[in-house]
Amino acid sequence: MIENILDIENILVDDILESKEEAIDRLVDLLITSKVLLDRKEFIKSIYDRESRASTYVGEYLAIPHGTCKSVIKPTIAIAKVNREFSWGESYEQVKLVILFAIPEDGHWEEELGILKKFASLLGDSEFIKGLLESDTKRELFVQAKERF
Repeated sequence: MIENILDIENILVDDILESKEEAIDRLVDLLITSKVLLDRKEFIKSIYDRESRASTYVGEYLAIPHGTCKSVIKPTIAIAKVNREFSWGESYEQVKLVILFAIPEDGHWEEELGILKKFASLLGDSEFIKGLLESDTKRELFVQAKERF
């Protein structure tokens, strides 16, 4: 069930985001507020460590930053969807949809990690991404994600 990894309160829709850094900060703040993340600084460091190896821009206005650290309480995603695209990184790829994956270091979350992997595999489906991009509210975006499970 998608509800195991995605809470509607961890979704931003139509906010104005100016940069990759702002998008990551805002999504991490949601995870802190929803109490699935203990240490903001440690998690952000893990995200940028991953970003330093390769861009998480994957095309179709989509970026999928992710981090793994012990301060993540359970596998979770947070989503930001905006109408006005912004630049993701030095290559200036344009993004409207950011899906942040938060992954705990311990491996005691087999069911949730399986759901996370299934969700990640859906990100290769253009129709799924199109549906997320066309969502106008948190509820619509959540329903789009839920319908695929």
